[in-house]
Formats: sequence, structure tokens, C-alpha cells
Amino acid sequence: MFTQTRPVLRRVADALSSPLPVDAYLGLLDPLWSSTSLKGRVVSVTPETHRSATITIYPGRGFGGYEAGQWVTVGVEIDGVRHRRCYSLTSNPERSEGLISITVSAMPEGLVSNHLVYGTEPGDYLTLEQPSGDFHLPADRTNPMLFITGGSGITPAMGMIRTLVGAEECHDVVLLHHAPDASETIFAAELAELDKRTPGLTVNVAHTGAGAPPPELALTVERLDRECPDWRSRTAWACGPAPMLDDVETAFGSAGVADRLNIERFVPKARPAAAGGEGGRVSFTSSGGDTVLDGSTTLLDGAEAAGLSPASGCRMGICHTCVVPLESGCVRDVRTGELTSDPGTHVQVCVSVAAGDVEIAL
Repeated sequence: MFTQTRPVLRRVADALSSPLPVDAYLGLLDPLWSSTSLKGRVVSVTPETHRSATITIYPGRGFGGYEAGQWVTVGVEIDGVRHRRCYSLTSNPERSEGLISITVSAMPEGLVSNHLVYGTEPGDYLTLEQPSGDFHLPADRTNPMLFITGGSGITPAMGMIRTLVGAEECHDVVLLHHAPDASETIFAAELAELDKRTPGLTVNVAHTGAGAPPPELALTVERLDRECPDWRSRTAWACGPAPMLDDVETAFGSAGVADRLNIERFVPKARPAAAGGEGGRVSFTSSGGDTVLDGSTTLLDGAEAAGLSPASGCRMGICHTCVVPLESGCVRDVRTGELTSDPGTHVQVCVSVAAGDVEIAL
């Protein structure tokens, strides 16, 4: 009976609170109560290394469930401008007590990552979107697993490993992690403790030094044979720097087991540009500006360099936050090489480059 009358009560409450709906007033009282703008309150900021931190968040009502390994879009306001980025959830969704966590590494040119790591405090509010992503644990967790990670690529894997350990389903799991040195190893103490007290988990951390890793640490078939002799029969997840992921793809492909490999890239894998005719003048019709871009600079990067602040999130073509209408010209998707030239088509500016002169609604 109450369920049937709830919509009626809501309409009555909205009428009494007119001209604003009830949710507008609830959001003023507590941002977490709003059902129109999902937010989360920062509970704690815990340093992991000198340039990374885990941010624990209490999400507001309407935040859905998620699978271990998925990511969430987080929004922050910096100098009056709203910025969005996607970060892997490092918390265990099965034992989170209503909290979620992301672990962020401050990048040299990362406006948002530096703000989150060094400028966020308990009590701050962040905007959130619903979790998403296909890089997560399967429903059947009985098959032996292999995680291959590098740098901040440990973050989605950590969410999965914490979940397996918490559910007592970590029966035969191997982690091969790579970091420049001990001081740069995210979750170093926790990984060592998990390796010590979890019989079904083997953790191998390799320190690669600055720059390109030494040849003996390249992820070749021979190294995988040494580190994890039965890797061909395991379900594998890999996340980290692009060169490392390229090596992993090559190894699994040459061994004929590419179907066992799941990859998460923080930067889209770009195809080489077609010879000639790439790049051009990009006109932003909504703002009235323009710029000249080469064939490797995305429309999003070009817009930001021109002083615009378009909405964006993952910056790799997954979340679709940055789609805008193409008004004229032709753009190329850096991931697939596909050309788009139909006026009115919505294009993802984070993974699109100009293929000649272009007008877009920014």
C-alpha cells in the first residue's frame, strides 16, 4: 500500500515545494541526499607513495553496485571549472560497508590527479557516476588466475585480489607486478602481507628502474615461463604502461592463448595515421575559436590547449562523456582508423583527430 502511494506523496511534496522539486532542497541540506546529482563525501585520504593516495568515499543515494575491477567517473571543480576523470575502484565491493575507494597517482601534467592526491581533504564532495567497465572478475572464479600489472595498473587488480581474498576464493592466483623501485610501489606493504598470509596467492614484484625496463624483465614468453610456468592455462588480466601491454599481447598471441587475456589500457592503443592528409584547422563553433592540429593530437587535447574546458572523463573512448556533434569535415578514430564525416554525427573528441579541416560544436 505504501509503495503505491509513494508517487502520489512525491507529487504532493513537489507541489508544496514549488517552484523547485523536493530533491533540490534535499541536495541543499546534504549533497548526498540528491537524486539528480550523484555525489560522494571524502572520508579519508591515505598516502600510498610520495605521489599516490587512496581516497575513500562515502557515496550518496543512488550509487549502484559494481564488480571488482570496474572504474568510476569522478568529478572535481578546479578554479570554477568541472573536470571528470575515470579511476579504478580499489575497494572490495563485497565488504565495503557502504564505502568505495580509488587510488590515484599524480601525473606530471595531470591537473585532476594532482588535485585529488594533494588537494583533497576529508569532508570534500566529489561528483560520481555509476561504475562501469568490462575488466572485472568473472562469475566463475575457480580457474587459476594471473595478474600482470605495472605502475598504477595495479589498481583494478588490487580490487579483484582484495575481493578474492575477502571471499576466501583466492585459491591459485599469481600477481606479477612492476614498479620503478620500492618507493614507487603502490600497496607495497599490503602486497607483502597478503603474500605472506594467503596460501593461494603468489606475489612477485619486479623493480624496473627509471625508463625502459631491462631486457630480462621484458614480458616475453621465456620470462612468463620462468615466473609462472602454467601461465598458458590461466585466466589472465593485464594493466599498465602501453609497451608492457603490447609485450603481453604479443606473448599470449604467439602462444595461441590470446583468448585467455583481458587487458585494461589507461591510454587508447592508437593505430598509425594514414599517410598524408592528416590534421587540419579545427573550428569550435560554439565558442568561436579555432586552432590548427596535426594528425596525432586529439580534438580534446586541441580544445584544452586552445583554452576550452570540454566535458571529459576517461580520455580513452570508453565513458562517452566527451561526445560532441561534428558539423563539417572529417575526423579519424585513433583506435580503429575509422573516418567519420557525416554532419551531425556525435564523435568522441578524446579519441578523434582531424583528417582535414573540421568544425565541431564546442
